Amino acid sequence: MLKPTELRELWRDLEDREVLTVYLDSRVTDPAMREAWRPAMLTAVRAAGAQISSEDERARFEKASAHLRNPSPPPGGMWGAPGWVAFATEDGIRYSGDLPVQPVPLAVWRRGPVVAPYMRALKQHNPVFIAIVESRSARLYRYASGGLEALEELNGPAEEADFDGGSPSGRSVPAARSAVGTEAAARKRQAAFNKMAAELAPKLESLAGDESFVLIGGASEWAHQAFDALGRKLAVRALLSDTLHQDSTDAQIVRAAKDAASELRGSIGSDIVAGLLNRGTGHARAAVSIPAIQRGLRANGVDLLLVTPEFIRQHEDVAEDLVRLAIDQGAAVEVPSGAAAEKLDRETGGMAARLRFAIDEPVVEDAAGVAPGEAV
Repeated sequence: MLKPTELRELWRDLEDREVLTVYLDSRVTDPAMREAWRPAMLTAVRAAGAQISSEDERARFEKASAHLRNPSPPPGGMWGAPGWVAFATEDGIRYSGDLPVQPVPLAVWRRGPVVAPYMRALKQHNPVFIAIVESRSARLYRYASGGLEALEELNGPAEEADFDGGSPSGRSVPAARSAVGTEAAARKRQAAFNKMAAELAPKLESLAGDESFVLIGGASEWAHQAFDALGRKLAVRALLSDTLHQDSTDAQIVRAAKDAASELRGSIGSDIVAGLLNRGTGHARAAVSIPAIQRGLRANGVDLLLVTPEFIRQHEDVAEDLVRLAIDQGAAVEVPSGAAAEKLDRETGGMAARLRFAIDEPVVEDAAGVAPGEAV
């Protein structure tokens, strides 16, 4: 998958070129349907070129479409990938690859690549870092784009962790001495864990950066302590799992990571949408209407653009133009889902923007050409 910076570079490289953009639903559940993408692409591409009347433009379109007859990698290269995308010019395919989300099938021939539908896939790019925590160790994993990678294992200090917390085998120990021994063992165990947790928290913060997620599981007591030790920077991007245990299989870790990413994205999206809607009253630093968003983009004042899948589907050209403007000026673009998207669709029609500075409303003149409050 393209990273946000790579998508921005691709857009700027191709913004003045004629590009054939194709999004396909490439899900395959029957091996006999592995080549079903070919007729689907052919039909979509034909429709994209149906309105071309210029012979020169037709020739450029045919060259671009010819490159898609045997693309590399082809759709379905990753078994079960929900979607596939390609950007082709008359010179060749500039990018093609699988998508972790199911796109609305689309084929468009126009100047510059169609990138608005790709923004929904970008949010799947952020990995989840998982820590399976026990009293003496923490195993770290990275989940991204359907794959799980084992990273490293952190261990507590051997000199403090190497103890026997139980009673000597085969001997009778007085109750008082046993209680003292158990308490001392617990203190040693806690001290060893505290040192490991002090290393684990900054390690996870470094791995997660500013955008990735963190999931902590393992032995319940120690997992809770490790989660509590995380810094404020990770507070909204971390979850504690009560079902992910120290003996969980890779498949169980993957499932938990997927669920955690979905839950965290939904929670963060809901907070962002609620914040923008609250700011959108008066002259706060938010725009919650298309005209206000357009003014913000023209003033290079948009920091974050939110657009829902439904808005992209229903208003393809408007969404594309606004997303392109946002990308061109380095603004972040997010496609919320679930309850956050439904709220944005309901409250604003499907778009909102966070502004770097307040954008004054334009003065509206009356029929006589006089602004409100102005002397005649």
